Amino acid sequence: MGLLRQQGEHPNLGRNWVIKFINRRADLKTKMGRRQEAKRFDSFTPKAVHWYFDIRDGQYGWIKPENTVNVDEVGIMTGFGLDSLVVGSADPKRKAFLKGPQTRNWTSFIEAVTADGRALVPGIIFKGKELQKQWFLEEFKQIADWYYITSPTDGAKSEVLSLCRPGYHSSAF
Repeated sequence: MGLLRQQGEHPNLGRNWVIKFINRRADLKTKMGRRQEAKRFDSFTPKAVHWYFDIRDGQYGWIKPENTVNVDEVGIMTGFGLDSLVVGSADPKRKAFLKGPQTRNWTSFIEAVTADGRALVPGIIFKGKELQKQWFLEEFKQIADWYYITSPTDGAKSEVLSLCRPGYHSSAF
């Protein structure tokens, strides 16, 4: 409606105009838009993806399978995030992301497996300065032989890389 006003038109579109417009267009539907940090949103470009795969293919073919590790990071959000209903492509493969600041923290879970099939000890990265050992029950030590580390920020990527460095210190139960 703001665009119509800028063009000098002042029609009343009506309360159901958006719903009727979407229903008339098979290529549109409403979906939940997931909030994503602005820096991450702006950095993920086709050029960046192609650059990564070009370097990987050209530089790392000599690495043995037992030294090739697939690392997966998943997280649990704590804090407040605003996902919203937005209008976008009806194609289910095309996700809707909302750019904006994040007011939430993540606890990251890291799992890794080598190309020859060995599973490495998983880890959890908590936001904070020190690991409080009273957070963990004695029984938990018997169930999960994992690494627990802290990060002053939510940026787990640097912590993941430093786990691979010799001499890195973390708490293991």
